[in-house]
Amino acid sequence: MNVSSFRLDLTPLTAGELSLATYNFAGLEQALGLNVTGTTLDEELRYAMRIRLYKVLAEESNYLWLTHWAIVHREEQRVIGFLILKGSPNEQGEVIIGYIIDESYRRQGYATEAVSRMCGWIFQHPQALWVVADTEKDNTASHNVLRRLGAELYRETAELYWWRIPSPAAVQLEAR
Repeated sequence: MNVSSFRLDLTPLTAGELSLATYNFAGLEQALGLNVTGTTLDEELRYAMRIRLYKVLAEESNYLWLTHWAIVHREEQRVIGFLILKGSPNEQGEVIIGYIIDESYRRQGYATEAVSRMCGWIFQHPQALWVVADTEKDNTASHNVLRRLGAELYRETAELYWWRIPSPAAVQLEAR
């Protein structure tokens, strides 16, 4: 299953693909039928993928809501980043996401395009009312991505800002 936008394909990684990504990124690129780029993932991203792998293995039938989605540049046929879904909608209708774009592809609208398209997919599910993302306070690029997508800052901790993007259904509920 892929979700596509103008320039990107978003591909959810299976348990096997998550496992492969943690120790052999070139193998993942090959498994996805993409160009092998010589990219290596840093330890923080490999750790995040291992966490997602454990979640997917615990609930494989729900893996679309628990995995990393590869952000594939369609023209170049390469992975340029990842979206992370951290579970299906909770009791408040929130879906928590994260995202990362390769440095050489930043400031070109790819994060905005990928998150926007993922929000579209998420909001096709009636129980999903909000997409939630947290950002470090000094990550102004990510703040700008979320603002462009209509996110509102709704919570703050010592280190993080919490943002939420409303679904059309949530906007209607708030208007009442």
